[in-house]
Amino acid sequence: MNALLPYAQVLASEGTGSAPGFDPVLLIMIAILVIFMVLTFRRGKKLRDEQSKARGGAVVGAQVVTAGGMVGTVVSRDEEAQRVTLEFSSGDRVDFLIGAIQQVVEPAATTED
Repeated sequence: MNALLPYAQVLASEGTGSAPGFDPVLLIMIAILVIFMVLTFRRGKKLRDEQSKARGGAVVGAQVVTAGGMVGTVVSRDEEAQRVTLEFSSGDRVDFLIGAIQQVVEPAATTED
């Protein structure tokens, strides 16, 4: 019986013609949620833009950092296979997916004639 009490109160207030009061706490909660969603979206977009810029800058001769923190120089890039070959200071060469490139440390040196 007590579970029906809130419904009875709502029905009683509707019958008298007076509308229930607006709760400002609800408005504040919705505003905080919207602000949180906007900030999260903007941060994610910024990170995606930075990563795509780093992947585009991973050309032959550039020094890059992978997602695992390995630093190497790009010696070849295969767009079809979406892979880059990095050479490390020890002389070893390893293939990575282009998506693993997180940052370009040193852009490729440009030769001017």
